[in-house]
Amino acid sequence: MRLSGLSSGLDIDQMMKDLMRAERMPVNKLEKQRTELGWKMDAYREINVKMQALHSSIFDTLMRSSVMKKRTVASSDPNIATATASSSLGNANYTLNEVKQLATAATAKGKELKGINENSSLSELGISSGSKIEEGWVTGKLVRETAEFKEGKAQLKEKPEFAHDEQLLLINGKTYQVVDADKETIESNQVKINENGEMTFAEGVKLPARLQVEYIQEDSTSKERYTKSTVSTVNAQGETTESSFFFKDTDKISTVITQMRSADAGVNVFFDEFNQSFVVSKQETGQSANNMGDLFFEGHLFNQTLGLNENVIEGKNAIFTVNGVETQRASNTFNLSGMTITLKNESTQPISLNATTNVEDIFDTVLAFVEEYNELVDFVNGKLGEPYYRDYDPLTTEERDSLSDIEAERWEEKAQSGLLRNDVMLQGTFNQMRQSLYQTINSNGTIGHLVDIGITTSKDYMDGGKLEVNADKLRQAIEEDVDGVFSLFNGSDGNPGLAQNLRTNLQQGMSSIARRAGGSEGYHEQHQFAIGQQTKAIDDRISDFERRLEQKEARYWRQFTAMERAMQMANQQSESLFNLLYGNN
Repeated sequence: MRLSGLSSGLDIDQMMKDLMRAERMPVNKLEKQRTELGWKMDAYREINVKMQALHSSIFDTLMRSSVMKKRTVASSDPNIATATASSSLGNANYTLNEVKQLATAATAKGKELKGINENSSLSELGISSGSKIEEGWVTGKLVRETAEFKEGKAQLKEKPEFAHDEQLLLINGKTYQVVDADKETIESNQVKINENGEMTFAEGVKLPARLQVEYIQEDSTSKERYTKSTVSTVNAQGETTESSFFFKDTDKISTVITQMRSADAGVNVFFDEFNQSFVVSKQETGQSANNMGDLFFEGHLFNQTLGLNENVIEGKNAIFTVNGVETQRASNTFNLSGMTITLKNESTQPISLNATTNVEDIFDTVLAFVEEYNELVDFVNGKLGEPYYRDYDPLTTEERDSLSDIEAERWEEKAQSGLLRNDVMLQGTFNQMRQSLYQTINSNGTIGHLVDIGITTSKDYMDGGKLEVNADKLRQAIEEDVDGVFSLFNGSDGNPGLAQNLRTNLQQGMSSIARRAGGSEGYHEQHQFAIGQQTKAIDDRISDFERRLEQKEARYWRQFTAMERAMQMANQQSESLFNLLYGNN
């Protein structure tokens, strides 16, 4: 039990606060040191993030031939043909003497469906007459389930009871015919199913590990009617891709379109409101190598009802003459030895395609590097030269509460200033970076130094080694020797270039910062980096101090309580004596 001044009349609570405030001064000092270490760690990591950004940017720009040797192609008539060029093309020229024919995709136009639109259901297409459903439709229940494919087998929940005479199911959108379980040899499009629902496929069939299985199950309570339809496309190599679907009579035309568009067969589908008919076309253009055609359909809905097989226009190859030689391509966009050409219209007039160095884009890339480098140098130099205010320590909670928000903000702004002032590690890293950029690179051309492409160091020593660009000289260097500019940054014959050397310096600097401040390269735990170890040591000291402070506070309270009890006893004795002496008067 604590007695707080009832006998002595002293404000013991306030005395205890004052005593403990004095006792906590070493702890407050440690907490300020911990806060300052946290600020310093954040400052290091901020620099590390900026260095990492430059490190990545150099790799994605200066070190990529597709960026630094970029070509642009000028077309004499962009309405007929346009082109782009790879960096390896060089300054090539092609002449399209004639564009005789553009590549087209195989297209099927269905028959007219009067009074139908995308919101109409399939039942409105005349698929039933009274209670008798048209051929190709069955009544039952659609079952969908997933199964794992492993070693040529997959397990269903149960053996299917098919609602139609023809026993078939769809697996990942492809039709498989179910054959007798005792059949020894089965084809690639067949499957055996035993009494337990285990499916066995043909030997060597390649399927994904997860199968989507669909079939129509016999169900006497169901009134739902389904039909199976298939669309198949053939590519230029003669390979067929099939996509099959189960459609319900209540499905809308828009549902059929959506499912066909997302299928593996690769078709574009729309409903022509003007002609009131389905239009299906291959996504790929060109003529296939299959005598059956590029695009064909199976199933009562696609064939009889929509009439998609009745009017199929086969795809055509693009036919053109380039540099006097007639040739063909399956697509209107094709590659010709590093130049990607896109044909847009037929023409009998010659079209010239001239590839040249894309000076402006390369110039912008180099300029962007210089600006990013200068921003990093400017930021770090600001940290290295930032004034340090010794009289401004981090605020404790009590000190912060005694200040206004603006006063506290101004105080901490000065307290955080100069934490990296004259930091030897950062100075060493950026000295190495500057030296790397001043080096002469051994290359096969005349460009071996940044000065040769118009990039120099600022003459103002206050800039701390920032780069300056002579725009005219840089453009001229790119126009005259883009390979030499690329070699300057990337080196040649096994010799590293400026960009590689700079990235090496950046990486070394980031590693040094990570070892000191953590946050990257595996240095994430406190014990793995220097500031973390220092912070942990301070935490341990604070924990020990807090434990001793608790003990000391308890001792003080015991002493004050003992004093209060002694004074209480003295007061009681004094009162007794007073009563003995004067009580009878």
